[in-house]
Amino acid sequence: MNIDNTFTLKDGRKLGYAEHGDLAGFPVFGLHGTPGSRVWFTEEDETLQKLNIRFITTDRPGYGISDFYPDRKIIDYAQDIAQLADHLSIDKFSVMGVSGGGIFAATCAHELPTRVIKAGLISTTDEFEKGRPPKEMSRENRTAFNLARRLPWLLKFVFWQQKKVLDRHPDKYIAGVRKNIGHLCPSDQAVMKQEGIAETMLEHMREALRPGVEGIVSEAKLATGKWGFDVANIQVPVEVWHGTADTMAPVSAIEQLATKIPHCETHFIKDKGHFLTEDIALWEAILSSMKASQAI
Repeated sequence: MNIDNTFTLKDGRKLGYAEHGDLAGFPVFGLHGTPGSRVWFTEEDETLQKLNIRFITTDRPGYGISDFYPDRKIIDYAQDIAQLADHLSIDKFSVMGVSGGGIFAATCAHELPTRVIKAGLISTTDEFEKGRPPKEMSRENRTAFNLARRLPWLLKFVFWQQKKVLDRHPDKYIAGVRKNIGHLCPSDQAVMKQEGIAETMLEHMREALRPGVEGIVSEAKLATGKWGFDVANIQVPVEVWHGTADTMAPVSAIEQLATKIPHCETHFIKDKGHFLTEDIALWEAILSSMKASQAI
């Protein structure tokens, strides 16, 4: 497992990435949420080895050890992945995005049809209508997206305060994660009470915000805008995995998105919430679905 790799893109930006699992296995690019980083799933190496999956995670611009890219568009990220795949001598691959990463997985499927074998959209959402998050989304998430769209300076302040707590008072952050779960469904509340989950979130968030808060604020604002492509033109197979009780990315939005994608298989998990990947059986099923019988 190599988690602190960097690669220089054609435009001179540095891209951070990690490799997990079986390095000779089937390649799957895992795209983190908003916010997030490449250190996502560093503890899942044994599962990935068992499934013979080479799992590559990256830091999107402004997260972790990747350079910030102030003028980027959503569709730009597909070329970052394509260049990294070239660097790693990978021709064809699957790509899966969790939560805010789903947008970017869909982008790769659209922009790289000759290279992406399958795309997975896990606990994600549709393009926001008129830039407004769906009313079924939790108030906490709606507030963050609305601030990104209308008052990005205020969202920067909020995340700077969070970064201070992460860096200076990690125990307070962990206590807050365990306490502030009222907006989550029962399934997700149970996940948040599991031993080690809050500590894992601390490390994930600390790495995501390591370089500052520009990355998260910029990306949250991007997520409220137009994606820059029509999902109806995606030609590669897509699998949707979503909990019916998800309050952070309501199922109604993904149901709508799935109807627009031509070759889309849906898995709606009854009474499950946002954190599907914390269920080991579901996680293995999702990973297995990303593997293809097609030779690379």
